[in-house]
Amino acid sequence: MPTDAKKKSPFGLSEWLDFLKSKKFPVKDTNLARLKSHYSKENSSLANMHEELSSDPLLAFAIINQANKFKKNDNSEIGNPVHAAAMLGSNSMQKMLSRFSPVDIHSNKPNLKAFLREVEISFESATLAKNWTLKKLPGHEESIFWVTLFKDAVRWLLWFYAYPLMRAVSMRITKGEKSGQAELNILGCRIDELTIRLFTHWKTSSRLIDPFLAKNLPSTKDTQALAKLAHITNELPDFTEDKKLIILINSPLIYSTFASKVVREAHKRGWDSKQLFFFYRVMAAITRKYISEVIESTHTSCIETAKRYDFGGHFLLAKQLLEPNLYKGTAPKKPASLTPVAKLKKALGKNNNYDTKYKASLALKTIKQAIPHANHCIIFKHTKDRIAPLLQSGYDTVEMKKIRWNTPPSSVFKKLLSKQSAIHLFGEKLTSISKKLPEKSDALLGKNSHLILSSVQISATDMAIFWLETQEKFDENDFKTLKQIVSLTAQNKS
Repeated sequence: MPTDAKKKSPFGLSEWLDFLKSKKFPVKDTNLARLKSHYSKENSSLANMHEELSSDPLLAFAIINQANKFKKNDNSEIGNPVHAAAMLGSNSMQKMLSRFSPVDIHSNKPNLKAFLREVEISFESATLAKNWTLKKLPGHEESIFWVTLFKDAVRWLLWFYAYPLMRAVSMRITKGEKSGQAELNILGCRIDELTIRLFTHWKTSSRLIDPFLAKNLPSTKDTQALAKLAHITNELPDFTEDKKLIILINSPLIYSTFASKVVREAHKRGWDSKQLFFFYRVMAAITRKYISEVIESTHTSCIETAKRYDFGGHFLLAKQLLEPNLYKGTAPKKPASLTPVAKLKKALGKNNNYDTKYKASLALKTIKQAIPHANHCIIFKHTKDRIAPLLQSGYDTVEMKKIRWNTPPSSVFKKLLSKQSAIHLFGEKLTSISKKLPEKSDALLGKNSHLILSSVQISATDMAIFWLETQEKFDENDFKTLKQIVSLTAQNKS
């Protein structure tokens, strides 16, 4: 756990600015390992990296920032991390990865749990803003998703690197103190003010600074006027002729503002909060929908977030919707989760007659979870004297099609098919034996490659060969884990 806050803590805008400028962004360790391995290989493709690039918010934030610094067209900004990574290219991405600090999201450290909780809240807000925007201002939904998510980036860093102080701020707010005053008392500055300064330092897109500017925020009077338009629950809101309200209603930023307000209010006081219903009326006026439709879309968005962005940081709002006791922590504790290998054993134990492809798909899923560096994997099926790839992950399919898997016969594959076996190759040994692999398969290997090959009688008629390759390093534990996975797929002879 970072110990910075245990020393003399920063106080005031300048000190916090200097403090956070020097900090590395925390990123999920397995994502970072996969990306480093991926970009260490020449001619790497983004085909299998979408999840890693999109699900880690600080990683996505930094990549988009960097890409927008180099864009040639000032009239268009990149808002998607996958597009940003494609624009930067492998060399720039490799250099960027040194700016991140790997974290194990399964750790129970309080600062990490708080960080993940804040990230999940931001994802709830972003998903809600996206879905509201989609219905009223189609075409802006992706942009407003990332704007809503990233505007909390500084808040995430504060929870990670200054957990005790942020907890003190939170406790003051819980006791009734205004958030701005609590931040000034504990931190010596407003978090929004610090965010604007840091975003400016990072040369962040102006789109991310705009939500903090007073001219883009509805006043208390504006908010009350909007709510009055939806004063009758079972009727559509009234129209307005007020020019300022019309401008606010047609601005995508207002969706971001109220999505964040709704989500944080629901977390603070629960779904039965009176203030929450007031926000529903405001959004009904903005989207010109029935209040019931706004409530439904809010609940649906929270469920969507729970399905896609549950990092284990806290009880998500969707769980409070379905079962309040889960949110309050009064439900029985869940049993310890099974390891990926144990889950595979349990899944395959349900039926002795799974076909080859189904068993292989379960094995591939387990490999990706249990061996983080195995970002290149092929599972071959051998039947009737012919071998062919059955499933693969990480390789370019065009390159795969160029390889002659059967002719001439590979002496290495022939030996693997003669009995269940496994071998770990790297360095000179791999260089020597690569000549005995299928013709042109050396195109899949690099000078730093580690390769594990393992075979098994997967059904009465089929043999399977597992090919795992990485530019990082497989250790003895990785080798042992793969052998366990392969053994579990073996034909049950009982």
